[in-house]
Amino acid sequence: MNFDFDAAIFDMDGTLLNTMPYWRYTSLEYLLAHQLPVREDILLRMYATSSRRLLAEYMDELGVPYERGEMIRELEGYMNRHYLYDAHLKVPSVPLLLDRLRSEGVRMCVATGSPREYARNGLKRLGLLDYFEFVTDNYEGSFTKDQPGYFDDVMVRLGATPDRCWVFEDALYAMESAKASGLRVCAIEEDTQLESREAIKALADVYVRDYRELL
Repeated sequence: MNFDFDAAIFDMDGTLLNTMPYWRYTSLEYLLAHQLPVREDILLRMYATSSRRLLAEYMDELGVPYERGEMIRELEGYMNRHYLYDAHLKVPSVPLLLDRLRSEGVRMCVATGSPREYARNGLKRLGLLDYFEFVTDNYEGSFTKDQPGYFDDVMVRLGATPDRCWVFEDALYAMESAKASGLRVCAIEEDTQLESREAIKALADVYVRDYRELL
């Protein structure tokens, strides 16, 4: 990678931290906590399906009432425990890339779908938090990561322009939003995104399995 750019926006789950499997299996934590049946077909779907979508569909199928906002907050609470106690780096080369970007004077932030206060817990525990000027999420601004305006706002905070800014991501929907805002995208391979892999490869400017490929 040519490091001649000014700013980098990093996703966290599946990009900096190897936490997407945890996110997927928050569905199981939720079912166990609420003493709901754990069917084999639901277990088979968990790894490749958003926990929010899977639970909403399953709860509707079971006829169990739920409030979506409360369910999401509960799932996020499960994740915070993982950030605090057992989350791991996405790949060992994460600090190597961040060190290189910092040495090049690249301004960096984290833009995550997880609550930013929880995200800071995971980043701090793994020694990454100080690399970034700020951590933002889907709750702080007027847009969420599936909307191009989200990345426009983050770039303003970083003092960057689209032609001088890269987004590091694992999720197709966020890459699509970033590209719609004119940013370049580096995709990191993530096994939970297998169904989207070919679309991600077609969209991303760079696709890697390990950040060592960029160094």
